Amino acid sequence: MNIQQEAIKLIENLNSQLIEITNETTSTRDTTTGYEKLKRWKERASKNISSKINQIEGEKLSKKRKGSFRMGDPLGNFTDEAKMYIGFLDALKDELINYPDDVLERAVPAQVTEQKVIESTNIENNCVFIVHGHDELNLLRTKEFLRERWALESVVLAGKPGKGRTIVEKFEEEAQRASFAFVLLTPDDVIQKNEEEYSQARPNVIFELGWFYGRLGREKVCILFKEGTKIHSDLDGVSRIQFKNSVTEVITEIEIELIEAGLLTK
Repeated sequence: MNIQQEAIKLIENLNSQLIEITNETTSTRDTTTGYEKLKRWKERASKNISSKINQIEGEKLSKKRKGSFRMGDPLGNFTDEAKMYIGFLDALKDELINYPDDVLERAVPAQVTEQKVIESTNIENNCVFIVHGHDELNLLRTKEFLRERWALESVVLAGKPGKGRTIVEKFEEEAQRASFAFVLLTPDDVIQKNEEEYSQARPNVIFELGWFYGRLGREKVCILFKEGTKIHSDLDGVSRIQFKNSVTEVITEIEIELIEAGLLTK
């Protein structure tokens, strides 16, 4: 078997693995396990393509990101992402068949690419804490695209068991797990001051924001600011991502923050 045939065989094997993962997830509807398998497949496929075909194509696969996002449809999002990778493999196989010299001549020795090609990195972990007030819809949206778009684990305090702990103990223990925090500043409390009325974030949100500033540093904390919320004077001038109604409006900006924090590769 020559180099071209070996490369085509690799693509066919990777495609078969991907189809098997997709069919299994579609059958069980267990997208949590499905996304984990898909992430591991992508790491393995990127490494194999880099070493056995060429590094450029391996990097192309590792950097692919699904642009669309279906709210409330985790299986649809999973299927869309798998189809994107299948399309990439089909196009690469076509090039290997019809233009092998254009692809294989750029190949590099395997030892040059002995590096881990990953979608999410592991500083301490890939766990993201979400601080929130009463806006549960945007909380759920944030959890959903962290899991489905980037396969990142999220921690929400209300979803964790109490285990006999005080609220502060529960928060501190659960928050220790996170290497990054999103803080949803939303207009939850209506304040009447003299003749002025305005809405601001809940006191617990501001407390937890300050805790994460001290624990992780400001570069590992991102404020998601909903229009109509009065900003506290101590936070005036601090960079934040502003949205009107839904955090899905600012997914691109959020992804940039995660890349800069090291939780995603560029």
